[in-house]
Amino acid sequence: MSLKDEVKIALIKKGWSQRELARQMNITMSYLADILKENRKPKERLKQIEKLLDIKFDEKQEV
Repeated sequence: MSLKDEVKIALIKKGWSQRELARQMNITMSYLADILKENRKPKERLKQIEKLLDIKFDEKQEV
């Protein structure tokens, strides 16, 4: 499953939008979009997403 799909499912379960996730992370929507498209892979932000959404990404996605 892609990073974007995992986040999308977790957001639905939490009742959040991508905009809300970006707000909680204190980043822009475009920066979040880059992360979800895997154009950027900042480890600290991926860990922040995991914590906020209570999920765990595959190790291969964090490379």
